[in-house]
Amino acid sequence: MEARRVRLALQHRIVAILAAAFLPCLGGASHRTKNFVVEASTPEIAKTIAEHAEVCRVSIARAWLGQELPAWPAPCPIKVNLTRGEAGGLTSFGFNRGKVTDQSMTVEGRLDRVLASAIPHEVTHTVFAAYFGGPMPRWADEGASLLSEDQRERNRHDQIVAELLARRGDLPLSRLFRIEEYPSDLMGFYGQGYSISRFLIEMGGRPRFLKFVKDGLNHSWDVSTRTHYGLADVRELDRAWRSWHKVAANDASRDTLVIRAQSGGADEEKVRR
Repeated sequence: MEARRVRLALQHRIVAILAAAFLPCLGGASHRTKNFVVEASTPEIAKTIAEHAEVCRVSIARAWLGQELPAWPAPCPIKVNLTRGEAGGLTSFGFNRGKVTDQSMTVEGRLDRVLASAIPHEVTHTVFAAYFGGPMPRWADEGASLLSEDQRERNRHDQIVAELLARRGDLPLSRLFRIEEYPSDLMGFYGQGYSISRFLIEMGGRPRFLKFVKDGLNHSWDVSTRTHYGLADVRELDRAWRSWHKVAANDASRDTLVIRAQSGGADEEKVRR
């Protein structure tokens, strides 16, 4: 999803406008639920995606916030473009005085990948937007949203960050935490954001992670690190994350080899966690 997200961003804005005007003429369909209104090529697809988005909204909010979100004043529009490729998505927000004022979503790819990957990822962005009431740091927004995707996508990002560290293309956390725009190495950025988010959540859970990010964003990342994780500063957190990653990567590699041996080296691996 990394490179596709930025590459498709401008296209999606144009497609959203054109789709609103021409979908009725092309035989498109829409389906509305309490919090989403989906436009897709058929009524069945629109309904499937809208209902799945509602399920994700409940489960993801409970996982991160400990409770469901209140119903939105207006449903979030979702534009769907089914293709034969992997999933991609984009969610845009407007904020005012600590509240989300508007939001819209576009997703594309094969239906199975949209359901397993794009919808959970994009819905997680909406949960974070409601919690923060404004933009979340890029690394945390994208990295933690990847945790809502299926095991296949998480495995892929484990591999991305392993390759990133092997080629020393990673950023010090003191820099990563302050990035406001997507960098040129999107795959590495997503992979590192995913890995540090996973590490922090395994250390202290999701609610603590959100408090850490909020305090770091509003005050100091060093103070937030000491307050929420008991480490001296971000540099010590950086060292702890790298040590953790070596162990996690070795465990993942060993489990992959075992599973491949048991399956006769099948092309599609299923990594046990």
